[in-house]
Amino acid sequence: MPTMSFERHLAKVKDDPIAREKIEEESRRLDAAVALMRAREEAGLSQEQLAALSHISRSTINRIEKARISPSIRTLDALAQAMGKRVSVIIS
Repeated sequence: MPTMSFERHLAKVKDDPIAREKIEEESRRLDAAVALMRAREEAGLSQEQLAALSHISRSTINRIEKARISPSIRTLDALAQAMGKRVSVIIS
């Protein structure tokens, strides 16, 4: 079986519109995960503490931070407010 380099495979996948959309969706989830985790750690809060302050369950916070779900703006706003922060959205 011939092998394919990662770069060649990635180029091939990016040519597929369905695969490209899935990659972009995963990238958005990862961006939200990293942003939430960094903000929570900067605020010095555990997931449990943030859950209590935001009234968002710890399991939901955990799933967002593990990029398993895409949070709504409403959820992100509740989490940000609980940390004394604001959500900002950039459309590019």
